[in-house]
Amino acid sequence: MPPALASRFTTGQLAVLRIVGDEVAGKGVCGLCIDAIAARAGVCRRLAQAAIRLAEGDGLLTIQERRHQGRKSDPNLLRIISREWQAWMRRGRRLSAEGGGCKLMHPTDKRVLDTGKTEPAAPAKKLPERQGRSHPNGLRGAKRVPEPVRAMRR
Repeated sequence: MPPALASRFTTGQLAVLRIVGDEVAGKGVCGLCIDAIAARAGVCRRLAQAAIRLAEGDGLLTIQERRHQGRKSDPNLLRIISREWQAWMRRGRRLSAEGGGCKLMHPTDKRVLDTGKTEPAAPAKKLPERQGRSHPNGLRGAKRVPEPVRAMRR
């Protein structure tokens, strides 16, 4: 979305409008339900509804309701009518077709990192035995008590 238009919306609302813009760019119209738009944008359902209504109020898009009497309604159709937003989407699609100006990435050669070993190099060391009251042989710390303290116990 162009910066002049994007400055009117919060980050969550821009995420919702990005999903709508991507669908319109790909199919000509956004026919996703509110739950799907909210899930893709990573926001709650109410924020997605509010963002779409706010964009409609600003004259950026139109909402065509598809109600049916006595049964479940179809998802609303969203169309972008803002010329500035449409031009922005056309420009973005043209840049991505040309490569988008990104560097060509050369990933690391994994054969260099593979040593061929599948087992640990050495067996794990055994932990020291527990000492103190929970030791199976009773109190082991009694032997370590200094002489003056042992005299006081008598």
